[in-house]
Amino acid sequence: MYKSLSRFLGNSTAVVAEAALPNDAEALAEIHQECFERGWSDGDIRSQLSSGPYFALIARQKGDQKRVPLAFILVRQIADEAEVITIATRKKARRSGLARLLLEATIRKLETNRVKSLFLEVDEENLPALSLYKSLRFKQVGEREGYYSHGNNPQKKPSRALVMQRELG
Repeated sequence: MYKSLSRFLGNSTAVVAEAALPNDAEALAEIHQECFERGWSDGDIRSQLSSGPYFALIARQKGDQKRVPLAFILVRQIADEAEVITIATRKKARRSGLARLLLEATIRKLETNRVKSLFLEVDEENLPALSLYKSLRFKQVGEREGYYSHGNNPQKKPSRALVMQRELG
C-alpha cells in the first residue's frame, strides 16, 4: 500500500484513518461529488454525521495539520449489524490502498462494538471494488436488479447492485 501512496503523497507516505469531524463535511461532500453522479452536499453529510447510528472515518496523510481527507467511509450501525453507506476516494488517490485502510479500520471499530455483520452494496460493474471486498472476505448474499442507472449513458441498461456481507467477531 505505501508504495502506491508514494505516487501522489511524495516521500511522506504515512496515512492514518481517524474519525471524521463535523467540520470535515465540506471536504467529504467534495470527494463524494467527485466520485458519484449524484454527489451529496455538505449538509447531507453533516446531517448524517450528527445522527446517532452513523459514523465516518477519513484517511489523510499523517502530520497534515489541515486534516485534508483523501478518502472516507460512512457507516450506519444499528444493534449488532452495520452497513457501509458509502466509501469514496479522491480520483488522484485511487488504487492506493486507502479504501482497504478505511474498511479494515471500520471492521476493527465494529468488532470492538460487538457488531456481528457488516453489509454493503456494490455495482456489479465496479470490478476494483468487488475485488477489494472479496479480498476482505465479503460474500454476496443478494442482489437488486436495475439498481444503478448510468445517467451519463441513458442507452445503457441499469446494472445490478450486489449485496455483500462479512461476518465479524
